[in-house]
Amino acid sequence: MDALREWAGAEKIVMAGGSYGGFIAQEYAIRYPERVSALVLRDTAPDSVAQGKATENAFSSSRVTIDREKFERIMQGRVRDDADLRDCWAEILPLYDHELDWDVVRQRVENTPYRYATHNFAFSVNQPGFDIKPRLPSITAPTLVTVGRHDWIVPVECSETIAALIPGAELVVFENSGHSPQIEEAEEFQSVVRAFLTKAVLSAA
Repeated sequence: MDALREWAGAEKIVMAGGSYGGFIAQEYAIRYPERVSALVLRDTAPDSVAQGKATENAFSSSRVTIDREKFERIMQGRVRDDADLRDCWAEILPLYDHELDWDVVRQRVENTPYRYATHNFAFSVNQPGFDIKPRLPSITAPTLVTVGRHDWIVPVECSETIAALIPGAELVVFENSGHSPQIEEAEEFQSVVRAFLTKAVLSAA
């Protein structure tokens, strides 16, 4: 990530990350505090504890009946190949949005690039031991933490923990969103992020 910043010729960057990308964004802000002018997080977590809650949410959902074997393969990083990853992804994708639209689900399944080895490494090696709560208070960049109220995989309490641990962090919960408020409430999400960046970056400059 820092090599990309250097390649772009930027002394400082706004770091933004959602979901698994939020893990990376938090790590970057901790390791390179002098390089981050602001941090924007979306539907992410400070540790791997949320996986237990996500499992509970998946199997208590009233909208779909989840195949446990497929669920465990994708969540534990044990998918067999790209076709299996696609099949497992299609199984859990209906859980993500606050309002279920099967046409959108089918479109996402079709348009997603599948890299099963990368997925397996992320979920079986990187994620199980992930816990950066003790290091979050060291983040110095102005931070905006956003989350959808109905996110099944990283519930609101994960974002509340992050916001409580990063000094001065702002928390915004989008009431009509699942895992993707940047899509489900796009106009409001953009307004919130732009207002934050205006205050955090432009005003400081």
